[in-house]
Amino acid sequence: MCSGSLKPFDTILEFASMNFSALAARCAQITPSKLHLALPLLIMAAFHWISSLPGTPSADDPALYAVFYWVPPSVQNTLHVPAYAVLAWAWSWALGAWLRAPAARAISACAIASVYGVIDEWHQSFVPGRFASLTDVTLDVAGAVLGIWLAAWMGSKARSIKPQINTVTHG
Repeated sequence: MCSGSLKPFDTILEFASMNFSALAARCAQITPSKLHLALPLLIMAAFHWISSLPGTPSADDPALYAVFYWVPPSVQNTLHVPAYAVLAWAWSWALGAWLRAPAARAISACAIASVYGVIDEWHQSFVPGRFASLTDVTLDVAGAVLGIWLAAWMGSKARSIKPQINTVTHG
């Protein structure tokens, strides 16, 4: 389903007969390409946009901003962890196009996500009503480490599951 050169009919039959873990194992074998850099870069752009929102609402703000103002600061701080976990995971996956060694990929992805967290906090110091916070940087780094750990854990789980898909093309 995710890769391979099966005939459409074979793919439908195989998809109908496999379970979710087999599909996850097959999809985990997708090799990232240089185009996959778009995912972490889009996540970083979204973070930049969110951190560019002023700290206090004004009457001229678009209605979409109101959603962010409703979230209490304590919850906003907590959201740094899953957000940077996703960013680090996305970098780990995208860097697979260049770095085959899991340790090099993990360290690089964690470093990129963590450095971006520092840069983003610095950027916030210039946004009206916002400020840079060492707590936020710490949460960003913790999230990046968590994302790398989850990526490694999911990768080991996917490798331990034997795909139940017949990849032999029938003639």
